Amino acid sequence: PNPPAVFAHGAPPQPKPTNTALPTDEPKTSTAKPSTKENPATKDSINTKMPSKPKAPKKHATESDPTPVSYGALAALDEGMARAHKHSRKRARDAQTLLKRAVGVGDVKFFNRLIRDFGNDKQLGFVEEAFRRIVEVKGLKRNVYSHTNMLNACVRVGELDKARVVWSNMLAEKNADMHPNEVTYTVFIKGLAQNGELDEATALLEKMCAHESEAAPNVRTFSTLLRNCVRHADGINADRCFELMQDAGITPDAASFEYLIKTKCAAFDAVGAWSAHAEMEREYLDATPQALAALATVSSITGDVTKARAACVAAKTAIEANGAGMVLSTEGSDDGGLFRKGLGSGSVGMDDDDDVDDDFLEKEPPQRNNDNSGEYMSESVRAFLRLRNSDAARQVAEVEEFLGKGGTHVNAVAADVNNGHDHEKSPVAVVEGTGDRLDFSALFGNGGTVLPTKLEVCSGMGDWVVNRSIADKNKCNWLAIEMRRNRVRMTWAKGVRARLTNLAVLRGMAHEMISSRVNDETLTEVHVNYPDPPEWVGSKQCLVDFDFLKETHRALRKEDGYLTLVTDDPGYAMRMCRELSKVPELFTPTAPDGKPFVAGVPENYGGSYFDEMWKNGRQTDRYYMRYKAVKSH
Repeated sequence: PNPPAVFAHGAPPQPKPTNTALPTDEPKTSTAKPSTKENPATKDSINTKMPSKPKAPKKHATESDPTPVSYGALAALDEGMARAHKHSRKRARDAQTLLKRAVGVGDVKFFNRLIRDFGNDKQLGFVEEAFRRIVEVKGLKRNVYSHTNMLNACVRVGELDKARVVWSNMLAEKNADMHPNEVTYTVFIKGLAQNGELDEATALLEKMCAHESEAAPNVRTFSTLLRNCVRHADGINADRCFELMQDAGITPDAASFEYLIKTKCAAFDAVGAWSAHAEMEREYLDATPQALAALATVSSITGDVTKARAACVAAKTAIEANGAGMVLSTEGSDDGGLFRKGLGSGSVGMDDDDDVDDDFLEKEPPQRNNDNSGEYMSESVRAFLRLRNSDAARQVAEVEEFLGKGGTHVNAVAADVNNGHDHEKSPVAVVEGTGDRLDFSALFGNGGTVLPTKLEVCSGMGDWVVNRSIADKNKCNWLAIEMRRNRVRMTWAKGVRARLTNLAVLRGMAHEMISSRVNDETLTEVHVNYPDPPEWVGSKQCLVDFDFLKETHRALRKEDGYLTLVTDDPGYAMRMCRELSKVPELFTPTAPDGKPFVAGVPENYGGSYFDEMWKNGRQTDRYYMRYKAVKSH
């Protein structure tokens, strides 16, 4: 029998998870009676011990011990939070019911489907529990599908260390039927690549391509690696991946070429990007509007005006051809909506689309039938393409506006871009990794002018911080912290294109960069806009925690220092409010009556790519938290 779908809300997977894991997502103590004999299948397996209830937050030497605001209390303040809290409790109850049912059924296929569904819903605690319980049922053993589904669950929530344990256990199995297959290899390559281990991922792909390999790669395997080369702007591994693909006799599909083009564009390799496009045309494949918009952008900022204009025309034609239309600007917006000239979103055309489900991206979208029968692509596919069309159109408008400023301006930008971000005369500085504390008077390109300095954490493709820098020119300086190389490069290029001297970009993890690079009491504002929610309840990859709040407080000026947090995820909003409620000695809310958050975002605050996408999908929950740094006693 098949277990019911784990998605309690009944909706298909969305491009970005909107249900942040809350503590109720952890499995309770097992009701199954474990065997009194040791089962060799449990040796060296991942998390074979019974998961415990969530532990209380670790106390810190400088942390007071107030009672944090409860999830129930927060849910009582807001309808969206109430929905998230109710949903989290319900899906935990449903998961417990399914676990009990799986034990009663006693079928490994049932357990495997359960692991798969829990993994797709990013409920890793329940995945580990189901994986462990298989061997507690008399007569059951894990098989290759059990391990592959377990591996996939770890990869989906970014737990590479756990994924490595599962992978090692599979390789150590003496039974050949338990060894990794092509799906297992593809999943692990994805885990390595999305974590930045691209050399290791490519080496594993080379192993798959070897003559004696037990699992041969397919087009999905190659696309998985190529897709992650985009986010790291890694043209070397992308080229190697394409070579392996062609040597294996696998014809690259449209998605593979698009990833290669985007990787070259992210590395500002316009020649390589156009070469990949030419090869794509030789295979009689059409480039998407996003790929063409990326070609237009990279050509314009590297000084090839002719090709930039040609790519703009081609992108517009491609938008018309796919028939999905475009997203209209947000109704009632004073700033003209997301897609007006100069105000960006997430620049998907040169980004990695990493927040969109893999299966959705890598399948050719269904198109209108040629027989004029009236059957069209599904509405979900149409909505997705409509959003991508709109983003491509926005990028084209930005390129055309930039080219319209004339040859002198374009040539000046191209000179800086072609020199690279590490050139001593670059107007926008890029600082890589941890190191010595920064001297802001020397960091910015405005001649050492003493101005207030503000920071955006996890700045994405840089549209929000670039527009703030433009608005605050000669008033204040802006720092942007971002982890991914392609996003750092694009933020830098946008700053150079706008001829900014009051912007600098730091590449690295937010906690580490603030701790090592920012001096005490040097910032007037810190903004965290639409951060990625924690992938699961036990994840350590949570931005807003005690360490982040402590370092942010240290870096903020106490007389006029503010921390602003904005999210569209009610679960994450509750979690951030709870973290802030634990440290009243560091921050105090500025909302009326001391409320920990305000529903909605102030007018003209600005948005993001996903902010506009959720508006288009009628997901309108927004949470704004502004806190003042408390003076140290």
